[in-house]
Amino acid sequence: MKISEILKQALEQKGIHTLKDAAQALDISPELLRVTISQGHIPKDKTLIMIANKLGLDPSFLVLAAHREKVPLDVKGFFLSPSQSKLTRKKRKFPLSEEQCNYLAALMNTEEIQIIRKYRQVREDGKTQIMGYIDFMFASRKKEQQKTPA
Repeated sequence: MKISEILKQALEQKGIHTLKDAAQALDISPELLRVTISQGHIPKDKTLIMIANKLGLDPSFLVLAAHREKVPLDVKGFFLSPSQSKLTRKKRKFPLSEEQCNYLAALMNTEEIQIIRKYRQVREDGKTQIMGYIDFMFASRKKEQQKTPA
């Protein structure tokens, strides 16, 4: 989701419909808001954090969305889209309990547990992409190992 779309949606939810009222509510210039919404300008992180706080959004969500929007197309696939649940401030769907973490700690290292935590928060289409990438990397590695003699 683009910054302009996020801002439009959040402003509509707040009942703010005019550019002038929105700029006053966000404490930014109307021109900055206009170019952000209509021309896709990405404000500085400091400004995004201020806007997020005024709109009741998660600042990290807005900043991450902005950075994802800035990266070149050929590397965009390496970044997950910010979770829509962050925008609406809902709790994660399936968080791992402390008991689950303790069980996993006996089997895996901390990084592997963090990967599982993050994976459980990804939408189904994202999970499909992740599994495709893992399968591809596994197959590539297996092929590479078969080529090199022991």
